[in-house]
Amino acid sequence: MRVLYFGCYDREGGRNAIVQAALRAAGVELVECQVALWRDTGAKLGAARGRGAALAAAGRQAAAWLRLIAQHRRQAAYDLMLVGSTAHLDLPLARRLADRRGVPLVFDPLVSIGETLRDRGLARPDTLRARLLEALERHLFALPDRVLVDTPEHGLAWARELGLAPEATILVPAGAPAVYRSHTPPYQATAPDPQRPLRVVYAGQFIPLHGLETVLDAAARLAERRDIVFELVGEGQTHAAIRARAERMGLPNLRFLPTWMPAERLAREHLAGAGLCLGIFGDQAKARRVLPFKVYAALAAGRPVLSADTPALRALLRPGEEVWTVPAADPAALAAAIAQLADDPATRARLAAAGQAAWDARFAPEILGRRLLADLSALLA
Repeated sequence: MRVLYFGCYDREGGRNAIVQAALRAAGVELVECQVALWRDTGAKLGAARGRGAALAAAGRQAAAWLRLIAQHRRQAAYDLMLVGSTAHLDLPLARRLADRRGVPLVFDPLVSIGETLRDRGLARPDTLRARLLEALERHLFALPDRVLVDTPEHGLAWARELGLAPEATILVPAGAPAVYRSHTPPYQATAPDPQRPLRVVYAGQFIPLHGLETVLDAAARLAERRDIVFELVGEGQTHAAIRARAERMGLPNLRFLPTWMPAERLAREHLAGAGLCLGIFGDQAKARRVLPFKVYAALAAGRPVLSADTPALRALLRPGEEVWTVPAADPAALAAAIAQLADDPATRARLAAAGQAAWDARFAPEILGRRLLADLSALLA
């Protein structure tokens, strides 16, 4: 099968790299028709902050479409077009070009535009802007023949909110690059002490649904435990506010490492030494729908994972066996769970082994690719 990966999607890291690796692992010939439009997520969100920024972004988008058309003219025959993650606005052009070639169109949204803007505080519900965004997304989600969803909950939500037909969805969990599996040594579960404390690691982009306020409050409850330390790795939207809050709280057991880094370095320098990895703890609607990259990365690395108990998590993992869970937005429960796991190396070792086995069996790139290839082949039949 020859698949054309199309759009102004992010090429480096993230969802697109994972899906592309999965397809290649399954033997798919993958060719790209791509224009780099955005520097990062912050640049994308910046285009939604005002009329001037939106107009400038519209001009860049139009120029990018002309370049995509020129690239597409040079493409040899292919079997299927797949619009990359977050390239929502490229769908009308993609539909037209796919129809001209007589091939199916598949879209991997990963997120809803409206949902993301609401979660980031850039669009209020029940406003004209929110209603226009919903109408736009309903139109966009109706264009592809199939839509990839990272969790069953996302598929249900988009069916309810955007009119996505359930039978048009293909489940492809978010996954994580194989580098997290290959660049971390086997987990060593030992009893922590003040000289060798348990490192509780969060690695992420500091977005609201991660619930880092809950993590800070849990750290405050454990401040007397000199054998437990928290490391927050990364940067993003709420980083400055979270750091300022932590400084006001005067947490001696928490440190920030405000930088994002390649997967190899993250695995080698931070996940390898983690005694426990944190998922997400927000109680927003979106938090209940996602199982984020950070969870899969920790599973691949063979590190025990602690995250909020959500419908999305329960659909894909077994709480208590492959991952440890607590109620969302509950600092007391989070602190108690961290203390319990710190004092129980055997349970941490069991979670680490079972979580990595789950990644090997259900979420490794070759597994995701094999399943996706079967679904795409059925679409072509």
